[in-house]
Amino acid sequence: VVSTQSGHYGRGLPSGNSPGMAKVQVYHHTVNNTYRVVGRKINDHAVVINCALLKGLRYHVATERFHQWRDQRQVYGLNFASSAEAEEFGNIVRDCLAKLSGTVSPAMDTTAQQRAQEEEQRLEDERLRIEDERRRAEEEIARRNEEERLAMEKIQKRKKYRLRLCVDTTA
Repeated sequence: VVSTQSGHYGRGLPSGNSPGMAKVQVYHHTVNNTYRVVGRKINDHAVVINCALLKGLRYHVATERFHQWRDQRQVYGLNFASSAEAEEFGNIVRDCLAKLSGTVSPAMDTTAQQRAQEEEQRLEDERLRIEDERRRAEEEIARRNEEERLAMEKIQKRKKYRLRLCVDTTA
């Protein structure tokens, strides 16, 4: 859940026009070496967060599942579904901020690259799994259609045979 708050005081309000979960991603513009946090509601794809990660930004882990930061206009908060998701997102943001400030160690950069490669591999594996399931479902449908076609042929042959028997016995 994404929340925003204008000013310094008060409670944050959920972003967007409808309640619900959002998919939040960090984008990197490689030419300009800038980062943005962009979130869209899962149910209607409405943009609920779109802010730059700037050098010097302070990222605060308020609780295990709630993280927040601020820019010149407002405070942003993310309430994660799990502490693992929160930790992963926090690590990504901290890596981005470290790169912006020039304090990235090769190990951090390697870790971020490894995470990105693992995520790409996970997405590719998921795509292949879904493609395989779709192919198997199509094969099953084709098999059932063929069985139905053969059963209908068998029924038609029986009907013709019975009709011939009826015609032969009346002659």
